[in-house]
Amino acid sequence: MFLSVLFLLMLNEGCYSKSEKPCSLKEYLIKQIERDLVELKSLHVHTHDEYNGHQADTYIRWGRTKCPQGATLVYDGYAAGNHYSISGSGSNYLCLPKNPDWKEYTSGENYGTGKIYGVEYEVFSHKPYPKSFHNQDTPCAVCLTPRSTVLMIPGKITCHEGWHKEFSGYLMSNMSKVRGSEYICVDEKLETVPGGKASRDHSLVFPVEAVCGTLQCPPYVDGREITCIVCSK
Repeated sequence: MFLSVLFLLMLNEGCYSKSEKPCSLKEYLIKQIERDLVELKSLHVHTHDEYNGHQADTYIRWGRTKCPQGATLVYDGYAAGNHYSISGSGSNYLCLPKNPDWKEYTSGENYGTGKIYGVEYEVFSHKPYPKSFHNQDTPCAVCLTPRSTVLMIPGKITCHEGWHKEFSGYLMSNMSKVRGSEYICVDEKLETVPGGKASRDHSLVFPVEAVCGTLQCPPYVDGREITCIVCSK
């Protein structure tokens, strides 16, 4: 299109006759420019905001009901997982929504099924969290970040250069020597589920501490609680 415009300007003076009637070449170029303009208008210019739905990623903010600034709340709910002392079923933690939908089901406890329970904080001392959170039920929030990659980094409280901090906290999991579970990054400023201090001891999360040996000490310290951070880019 730009070459057509340039060529048209070059011919501007010589393309008209004394009668000021446009020559055929100029008419052709004008029509070509008009077609180019129509084509240009039809092109879709993609903006950053439009691509948010394609570039975005989600993560779970354990221990909180809201998302950090810059992230969008998809839903908040209840942290849930397998019983802390029973093998089988799932080993990961889930964020269950507060408004479940049901399809086909059989009411009552049934044989041959998996089980999922609400999660409680287990904090026996005042570190790394206040002991007042002991036996409290754990909330969670599913967050949408406009960045395309989310990474949880254990043992860090700052993100690497070029990465954006979503939240930081402490690593938690099921208790050692009972049943394996995943490690999750729980926010450093805990919230609780209202009315959730029944101490049912179903699914539990405990702070995770370092054990020296095959884990190099230093830099790690035996018995020290492990921090964590969730970063996006």
